[in-house]
Amino acid sequence: MVENYLIRIVFFTKNGKKVYTRLEEGLKNVVFEEKGEKTSLKDFAKESFEYHIPLVFIGATGIAVRTIAPFIEDKLYDIPVIVIDEKGLNVIPVLSGHYGMGNDLARDFAKVLNANPVITTATDVEGVYAIDSFAARNGFRILDKSKIKDVSMKLLEGQIVYYKNEIEDLKFQDKEPKNINQASGEKIDFVFTNDKKKDDGTLKLTPKTLVIGMGCKRGKSFEELLSFILEDYTLEELKDNLYGICSIDKKANEIGLLKLAAYLHCKFITFLAEELESVSGDFSESEFVKENVGVGNVSERAAVCVGAKLIAKKQARDGMTKAYATRDLRSIKWQE
Repeated sequence: MVENYLIRIVFFTKNGKKVYTRLEEGLKNVVFEEKGEKTSLKDFAKESFEYHIPLVFIGATGIAVRTIAPFIEDKLYDIPVIVIDEKGLNVIPVLSGHYGMGNDLARDFAKVLNANPVITTATDVEGVYAIDSFAARNGFRILDKSKIKDVSMKLLEGQIVYYKNEIEDLKFQDKEPKNINQASGEKIDFVFTNDKKKDDGTLKLTPKTLVIGMGCKRGKSFEELLSFILEDYTLEELKDNLYGICSIDKKANEIGLLKLAAYLHCKFITFLAEELESVSGDFSESEFVKENVGVGNVSERAAVCVGAKLIAKKQARDGMTKAYATRDLRSIKWQE
């Protein structure tokens, strides 16, 4: 199981290009889209925000800040933006460090470059648990961003925060982090719930449960793939409730699927044929598919491979396949 990313990148000097080459060689689960010479920097950044694709600048922080300023709107929807100096000495997440996972990406980049990750978010600096990073990592929506700071401030001050679990199927594999306790009569600071109303003053985390297994012929466009699943769900439903798009490892660098996952604010997860084959269930098998990719069904098996229950079997059209599943919430982890 591998999480894959589409990331856009821009550099300005020969040294910057060398840094980019090192990243490209060192990050096998990332497909980079480089800014073309004929594309303006402003247009490149604008489109990155529109399609929700993380953006990396190799150059001065000032250039990055001035470029992205017109497109910043909401910390829960803005893309992660990372700046790396042209010698690859420092990696700086400047936007969406927690919910956009910018801090984690910066650490991954720094490891490849043997660089210094310049992390400035208070919870990271103080070694305090970040509830918004937890939400992003485990596929939870945060309904009101203003409540994040209330939880973070209490943790930064060494206070205990209390949570309530209203989701019957939600089970954790590990113990709560320091200063996070399940409530037993205390005032609740945050709650795991399926209730999507924002009006009670509590930080609400609602799970994204939909999983889509997908396969496609090489070169299928983002537009074709999006249209294919919009036959069954609205764009709002997908952005609110889609946990991940899953496929076989041979599709890990399929631009259409990578762009689709970025646009829908969800994970793109791929599995080896052996992992897909090991999943038990009643699947629509094809000898032709098995001869080509090593397993008789990609979409259905991939959908359930994250620990999910199939709710709609494979549908196929124009070289694309899809299957839908609901995620099992018994394997959530507080810690990575």
